[in-house]
Amino acid sequence: MQGLPEKDDRPVVTKLMICAGQKDPLIPPEARERFLKLMADASADCVYITYAGAGHSFTDKTVAQFNIPNFAYHADTDRRSWAAMRDLFDETLGKV
Repeated sequence: MQGLPEKDDRPVVTKLMICAGQKDPLIPPEARERFLKLMADASADCVYITYAGAGHSFTDKTVAQFNIPNFAYHADTDRRSWAAMRDLFDETLGKV
């Protein structure tokens, strides 16, 4: 994949969570798989959540105005991804 290094020896010392829509035109499946391999090779604490039915900008209620295919607000995914982020915040920062 163009733009991604074959290997990066720097350690990944933070927890990562990526929330992506399955129909996101900016993240082809091969890019996702390459990223996950790099994270696994780095022993990163990484979670990659793919939301079926969602595209890019699924948390942006105004994105439809741009008329870009597969850029759309998706209420269920917005709610679920925020709940996942809150869980990660609770885990890493402590419950508020």
